[in-house]
Amino acid sequence: MSALDAAAEPASAPPPPGPADAPATPVGRVGARASSVVEYKCPKCGGVVTFDAPSGQMKCGYCGSLFDPASFGADAAVAAQPEAQPTVIQETGFTEAELAELRQYTCPSCGGEILTDKSTAATHCPYCDSPTILPSQLTGARKPDAVLPFKVTKEQVTEALTAHVKTKRLAPKLFRSQAKIDSVTGIYVPFWLFDTQLAADIQFRATRVSTWTDTRNQYTKTDTFRVRRAGTVVYERVPVDAATKIDNRYTEAIEPFDYRAAVAYQPTYLLGYLAQTYDDTADDCRPRAHQRMEVALRDSFAASVRDYTTFTVTGERIGVRAEQVHYALLPVWLLNTIYRDKTYTFAMNGQTGEFVGELPTSWGRFWGWFAGLFAGIGLVASVVAYLFLGGVV
Repeated sequence: MSALDAAAEPASAPPPPGPADAPATPVGRVGARASSVVEYKCPKCGGVVTFDAPSGQMKCGYCGSLFDPASFGADAAVAAQPEAQPTVIQETGFTEAELAELRQYTCPSCGGEILTDKSTAATHCPYCDSPTILPSQLTGARKPDAVLPFKVTKEQVTEALTAHVKTKRLAPKLFRSQAKIDSVTGIYVPFWLFDTQLAADIQFRATRVSTWTDTRNQYTKTDTFRVRRAGTVVYERVPVDAATKIDNRYTEAIEPFDYRAAVAYQPTYLLGYLAQTYDDTADDCRPRAHQRMEVALRDSFAASVRDYTTFTVTGERIGVRAEQVHYALLPVWLLNTIYRDKTYTFAMNGQTGEFVGELPTSWGRFWGWFAGLFAGIGLVASVVAYLFLGGVV
């Protein structure tokens, strides 16, 4: 039984966290530092520990020791201590609306300020680069049922992205730089997974056309049929991205994920990566999940209407008979870049390596390529004219 099976939730989405679940005081001009930040230290040497994708273990970056993520307990966690006095934040440049979305934490290692948005659950300290977890973001109703650990390393991602960019000869230099490629980030993206039983009844109008001839005429006969397909179809683990900042087109393009590798949620799996908590509820995502299922159901029923010349749908009824919803964190490598006011995204499945990428075209490179091509064509035309027209060009 997988972690997802063991932690099945009712169909209704968990309620949004109330005031008691708030992870930190919102950042304003005067705001208290939050102490709910932890990092994990190596029990042997005290070094920083992160999740190692190739081994599936926790690995110390200093002594190389490996630990089982499930048993890497709270005794290795180091929490920041609350400060007696609030932090006074000077002019920040943020609007009041932006300040309401931000949270401020204290790094347990260096005491530096960690500024995040309200949906961030794991990040790095911007000063000492220590991986930190904000556990209050993933407790109560927001605790995931399961997590799917990373399998693809950053080195594998950059190699794939480098190879991809090399095939795009007209990509701007910005996208061909190693620094840009290295800025790809591993993120645990929140997903709602829908287990849904759909009941459907679809009617078709079908025709079967036959033709024959005799010595004088050609005949055509069209028979019309009313065809019905009805039944129930069960869909399991239909994922919908629950983070509003990530375009669903990209997360759907890198499917599928193998949920057999899912494990019960442990915060240690997040170490070394970014993580987001959901800002779209299950109810927000349910229409998209049902839309995806209904498209697949219609295609499946239509594929069963065989041995007819044509058919069209004349009526349908599709409804949900039963449903369960799971909440999971799934691994995604992501690179977002704004080029000339447009956002371009590269996304890779952190488990399978499936990726999708969009790169802009450099018009300077295009016209340089076109000019070179035109010059080459002109040279070939001159040689042909010389050979066939006796040297007259």
